[in-house]
Amino acid sequence: MVDVIVIGAGLAGLRAATDLAADGADVVVLEARDRVGGRVWSHHFSDGQVAERGAEFIDSGHSEVLALAAELGLALTTRDHAFDTRGVLVDAGGRVVPWSLHASLDDDLARWGAALAAMRPTDDYEHLTLQDTIDMLDASPVARLVIGREVRTEFMLPPDEVSQRYAAQVMSQRQSDQRELHRVVGGNDQLARGLAARLGARVRLGVPVRSVSTDGVVTTVAGEVMPARAIVAAVPLPVLGRLWPAMPAELATVPYGVGGKISIQFHRRVWRDQGRNGTVFSDRQWGLLWETTDDQPGDAGILTGLHASHDGASFVALPESIEQLLREIERVFPGAGGLAGDRVRTDWTADPYSLGCYTCFGRGQWADSRAALSEPHGALWLAGEHADDHAGFMEGALRSGARVAAAVSRSR
Repeated sequence: MVDVIVIGAGLAGLRAATDLAADGADVVVLEARDRVGGRVWSHHFSDGQVAERGAEFIDSGHSEVLALAAELGLALTTRDHAFDTRGVLVDAGGRVVPWSLHASLDDDLARWGAALAAMRPTDDYEHLTLQDTIDMLDASPVARLVIGREVRTEFMLPPDEVSQRYAAQVMSQRQSDQRELHRVVGGNDQLARGLAARLGARVRLGVPVRSVSTDGVVTTVAGEVMPARAIVAAVPLPVLGRLWPAMPAELATVPYGVGGKISIQFHRRVWRDQGRNGTVFSDRQWGLLWETTDDQPGDAGILTGLHASHDGASFVALPESIEQLLREIERVFPGAGGLAGDRVRTDWTADPYSLGCYTCFGRGQWADSRAALSEPHGALWLAGEHADDHAGFMEGALRSGARVAAAVSRSR
């Protein structure tokens, strides 16, 4: 019998395992995939440029992520945070024009920002949604398009499925001048690989789990029965529900955002030739584009489509989605199609070891799930971005792993 079995080698599981091992515990990490990192997954193009298939940005307030990067000796990029109203395009009603030509946008977005800032992560906001907020703004149709895309991009679900309480919780953790400032040079997956290197042979890849029990027994798909004094389940809740049929209802009903990403590398950044920065808000199914290589050198550049919420999830699941997105990019940036090179698609909703992007709490669900997420269930402890106040971020994954490791150590 080992002291602790950790299920999942994402950032939460790896942080829990490294902290427990440092405290002297006998730890085994079981990972179903053939790689570590979970939803932190970098794609390395042949010329050295990188696109993040999952978690991409680091806020300047994400202290745990920044500390880990520093420990591992990883360099960070710092992005230009200025918003270029002439460089950003809005694709609405078949017309593609710069943000600056929509006169109402700045005022409407300012009122939207003020409405978000006024919300608080308290019970008063638990049973209202962001759609309620939008409806009170009386914004222009184009502003509603942009706001809707911003919500879907942030939460991976539509405004009527996001509680004001949860949105206020997310916004309380970040300031506008801290948002999305950094990436790890060479790929965010180095964070996970750095933690895994400290664990060595304790990490077992390609070992999917069939079941877990609250009395401390893990059974793998291969039939191996593994007892432990404690189990740390560091997998998304929809996956955990398959392994733990008795999972409490308040956890089983927590929604996850849906969708994925498509990244296409172009031999030249033709959008820059046209005075644009690659960001496009669209009313079409594909939703949103940006340049992933805005902080990477080279003549080539990568546009990433974030296909978020229900329409985006339907889009990225199409077998022809890459070709369809490329046609849309050619429409928006004429000449880009002939410069397209390598491309990669990631559908997190269909990934059997994720079954979604990240948690997004609806009406009443933040308050209802807190105790079940933070307290042990017999020998079973829960870790992951869903189990921290920084839900939805790498920061939350690391924080939850550290918190659970400390609690398990105290209980030994």
